[in-house]
Amino acid sequence: MLGSLIKLKLLCVVALLPSTLLANELHKVEVTDSNNYQSIMPVAAQEISLKQDPALVAYVFERAKFANVTEPQLFIEVMDWVASQWQHDGLNEAPKGMSSLDILKAVHQQGERYRCVEYGKVMADILSAMGHHSRQIGLQSTDVAYGGWGKGHVATEVWSNDLNKWIFFDPQFSIYAQHNGEFLNTHDMYLLKQQGKYQQISFVVTNNFAKANDVNLQEYYDGYSAFLGNYFGYHVSSQLFNDKKQSTVLLMEANKPFLTFQGMGANNTKLFTKEVDIAYPKLNQTFFAMSALPNASGSFQSVMQQHQIKSEQDYLDNMWRFAAQGKIKLSLYNNMQQFSHYSLKTEQGKWLELQSAEYIWQLQQGDNRLEVRSISKEGVRGPITFVEASFQ
Repeated sequence: MLGSLIKLKLLCVVALLPSTLLANELHKVEVTDSNNYQSIMPVAAQEISLKQDPALVAYVFERAKFANVTEPQLFIEVMDWVASQWQHDGLNEAPKGMSSLDILKAVHQQGERYRCVEYGKVMADILSAMGHHSRQIGLQSTDVAYGGWGKGHVATEVWSNDLNKWIFFDPQFSIYAQHNGEFLNTHDMYLLKQQGKYQQISFVVTNNFAKANDVNLQEYYDGYSAFLGNYFGYHVSSQLFNDKKQSTVLLMEANKPFLTFQGMGANNTKLFTKEVDIAYPKLNQTFFAMSALPNASGSFQSVMQQHQIKSEQDYLDNMWRFAAQGKIKLSLYNNMQQFSHYSLKTEQGKWLELQSAEYIWQLQQGDNRLEVRSISKEGVRGPITFVEASFQ
C-alpha cells in the first residue's frame, strides 16, 4: 500500500436532507482517495511471533537509557547500544540455543566477543521483547554454495509501523541505510543496485559509535558500501509455516536455489521464493469493509410505483427519494499479533479508542476523512489506514 494511491472509482450515491438543503437535491458520497486495499484475506501474518522476554528488557533497561520512544529513532538507539557492547569476533560462535540475555551476560561478565550473527540476534530480540516485530536476517552472495569463506553476513530488519515497511539495521557496524531521506530495507538496496543507483545510498553510522571507535566517516562509508554490495544474492529470514519455524530465502541477484553454505550442509531446511511480499509481509495492518447505509424513508420499489418511474431520466430525477443516506458503516479487521483494540479519528478530531469492530461514520457536508489503526497489548500503534469521501 506504499507509493502512489490509486483513485477508487467506486461511486456511492447518497442523499441527506438537513434543514439547510432543498428536499429534492441529490447529494453524492464519493470515495476520493484511500489506501484501504488488500490482495489477501486479513489474517495474521506468518511471521515469527513477538517474544515476551521481560528479563531481557529489565537487564537492558538497567544499563541503557533510550531517549526516544518513537520509531524509527528508538530502533537506531537500540542498534547503537548493541553495537557498543562488544568487539566483533568472526570465529566465536555462541552455543546453539543460547539466549540474547545469556549472550549479553557472557559479554559483560566474561568479556566474550561474538560474530555478526549474535549482533543481529541480540538487537532483534531486544526490540521484539519491547513489542516491535524484528528479525535477524542473513544476506548471502550468489556463490554462497561453494564460493569459499565469508560468503554470508547477518544483520537485523525491523518492522516500522510509522513507515509501514521493514527497515535495515546493521548492529555490527551501527549503520542504517537511506536514499533521498527514505529508510531502506535489504530489498530496497538490491533494487537500487539493479538500477545503477547503489552509490547513491547513504549509509549512516551513529554518532556515539563513530566517536567511540574514532571512525573516519568517509572511509567507513566507502568500506561498508563495498562490503555490503557482495551480499545481495539471497535474503534469508525465519517464518512460521504450520507452526514450524522455517527459513524463507528470497532470490535477488541469484537465479537458482542453493543447497549448501560455503560447502557445508545443514539440518535446517529452506523454502525459496521470488515473491517479495512473502519475504516482506506487511504487519499490523488494519482493513475495513464499508457501505453506505440505506435510506429508511422509502423502498426503491414503492418509489418507482408511486412516481411512475419508467425511464432512465425519471430514475435520475427521482434518485434523491430513495438514495442511500449520508452514513457509512465500517467493519474493521486486522492482522496484528497481540491485538488489543482499534483507534479511530475523523477530520481534525481526537483519536477514539474503539472496543468494537463496527463503526458508523456520519458524513459532514463537503470533504471527509477517516483514519483507523490497530493497537497492540504493548501499546504499539500499527500503520494508519484511511479513506476520504466527499458529501456534496
